[in-house]
Amino acid sequence: MLKKAAVVGIAGLALGTAPAAADSINDGAAVALTMVGSGGLMAIGCTAVALLTEEDEGTQEGYGRRGFYAGFSASYARENFSDSAVEDLVYGQLLDNLRILRGTPLESDPPTDPPTIIDPGLYTIAFDEIEDDAFGFAGRVGYRCHPRVSAELQFEWLETFQGGLLETSMPMNDTPRRFDLELESLVMTVNAKGHLLTGRYQPFALLGVGFMRAESKSRDVSGGLLAGFAPQQSDREVELALRFGAGLDLYVTEHWVTTAEGSYVMPMGKLDGLDYYQFGLGIQYRF
Repeated sequence: MLKKAAVVGIAGLALGTAPAAADSINDGAAVALTMVGSGGLMAIGCTAVALLTEEDEGTQEGYGRRGFYAGFSASYARENFSDSAVEDLVYGQLLDNLRILRGTPLESDPPTDPPTIIDPGLYTIAFDEIEDDAFGFAGRVGYRCHPRVSAELQFEWLETFQGGLLETSMPMNDTPRRFDLELESLVMTVNAKGHLLTGRYQPFALLGVGFMRAESKSRDVSGGLLAGFAPQQSDREVELALRFGAGLDLYVTEHWVTTAEGSYVMPMGKLDGLDYYQFGLGIQYRF
């Protein structure tokens, strides 16, 4: 029993510490610490459940048996973005590039201390719309520590949400510039999963905490004299994220499972407002 408990504990800690790699992706120290803490607590909880139910009937066999599993699914995501969240993500260097493109100084000449910014509100960018939703894939590994409880690590990558941006304020007699926008998303969460039934059909609910890495790419598609002169711009942010979901597992055999899932992903911090709905279809293998 202690050997099994150790395996569960080590596996759970691995689920929690693996996403600490987010710290090397960006300034994600808080994200990494949250993932480690969440994974550690889940490991302790799953270990406790496994020990307390060691001798319970039904935990060692059948569709609800204790054990590891792994799965893969195709994902479709529909955005629920707020305009301000998209604009905040793409501002910054993109606006500076527009100023430089038109020869508008960023500060007074000669410089003053502190700097005097010229026309700080001259350029503004408005989010137009997301024209295409995103497709991607997801993977998960986990441990079922009780017929009704599992702990897992879920990874999801979405290729691109495609949309547009429009310059809404510019120098007099200039033509507003248009930009194509692509938003790529990577989300990793540590999930607690509850199974409502333990037979061949198993509806479930889950709650996860982790991180989202969002990367935006904007490309100038304006016409006219300055066509294509504004450089392409890429911005990336990593923030904490929550996942709320539900779905259904259908056991084809005691080892092979088909699964359908829907969830709502809600990032925080600088990515607050870049929420989306995710739907997935996939397979799992129960060891």
